[in-house]
Amino acid sequence: MKKEKEEAISAVKYLIEYFGESMDREGIKKTPERVLRAYRELLRGNFEEMPKLTTFESSYDQMVVVSHIKCISLCLHHTLPIILEASVGYIPDKKVIGISKIPRLVKWCCARLAIQEDLTGWIADLLMKHLKPLGVMVVLKGRHLCMEIRGAKTRAPVVTSAIRGIFKEPEKYGFEGIHPV
Repeated sequence: MKKEKEEAISAVKYLIEYFGESMDREGIKKTPERVLRAYRELLRGNFEEMPKLTTFESSYDQMVVVSHIKCISLCLHHTLPIILEASVGYIPDKKVIGISKIPRLVKWCCARLAIQEDLTGWIADLLMKHLKPLGVMVVLKGRHLCMEIRGAKTRAPVVTSAIRGIFKEPEKYGFEGIHPV
């Protein structure tokens, strides 16, 4: 691992110098190591196990929503931050999830290079697989710094949703107009 870390530090130094900075400049000498630590933290989902999704038997059969979950991902195309807010709703089928597990799962999924559309579906699919609810709805609202500080240079939120199970037939189950945000 030491060799790979040294190679990564050299790559960051190369980029800094490529863009006209000097590695001899005051305050920049330890920047490559700081960059590695920052990326290690922002991409920790690649290194950590998926959080354990503890469930409990329950007769509760109405919607459960956890909203306004704040998290950060990195744009797959530009490696710039996507500042996200997630809302997750589900309808239990004889078991509920430990409520803190939903934000943990969302944050773990987001801690990697990704596109928002894929993250949204992945979170919904993991909950369907591990919780086996009647339905799941995930909504992500994102500020894409790749769009705000370069390119289009506009602050236009991107909203994506993933709908699974009985939420796919809202008129059949009486969910018209229900949205977990």
